Amino acid sequence: MNKIKKYLNNERGSGMLVLIIGMLIAAIFIAFIFFDFSSVFINKRVTQTGADAAALAAVKESGKSLGEDLRDETQEKLDDLREDFEDFLEDEGESKEGSGDDGEPEELPTPDELLEDFINQVEAELGRRMPSDIKEWLKDSDVEVDANSALKFFFEEDEVSEIACKSVRDNLSGAREAAERYAKENQNDRLVDIRFIPEDFRIYVETDRKGQYVTVSDKLLSPIQSEASARIGSPKGFTVTCD
Repeated sequence: MNKIKKYLNNERGSGMLVLIIGMLIAAIFIAFIFFDFSSVFINKRVTQTGADAAALAAVKESGKSLGEDLRDETQEKLDDLREDFEDFLEDEGESKEGSGDDGEPEELPTPDELLEDFINQVEAELGRRMPSDIKEWLKDSDVEVDANSALKFFFEEDEVSEIACKSVRDNLSGAREAAERYAKENQNDRLVDIRFIPEDFRIYVETDRKGQYVTVSDKLLSPIQSEASARIGSPKGFTVTCD
């Protein structure tokens, strides 16, 4: 019995044991802290990737709607040009009917001559040369017209800018839907903000993602946010500027 009491009362080595246990607990805590810092870094990279993807998706959607609006505007101009040409032919035909002063029928101009007269008239009004493919299209509506050359012929740069800026503003909801979809596909929780920056013809987005931590409750820390922006492409040969 005395030997048992002596063994129990022997405290040699207990201090070292406490120190080892304390160091082990500290090491585990530091490991958790390191894990949380790593988690923050990883989540930041994920949110930045999601923000970049969202910005590019929004710009792509805006560019798509812009292209459609410019094509519609250009096609409307082409339709008006075709209608003007038909009216021109009708007016010229009426003015040439009848006989000359000597009673003989007056020689009518050829279709090519009438086309050339009409082209000269339109070029004088717009102050620029008509592209060859539009000339051919006036003779044959099955001829394909280059959209960019038609755009340059019918519109001044400020007119294209006005169409482009209105198109982006009117279709911002579509850009938002695309941005939200790509943000979530890239593991972001939500799209916080999306804005059109007119002075740079650019779209800005902000996304966030809730982190997962060991040392603190997830609810105590704000979501990790990232932002990105991308410029919307201007039509070839134009520099879009918005008010």
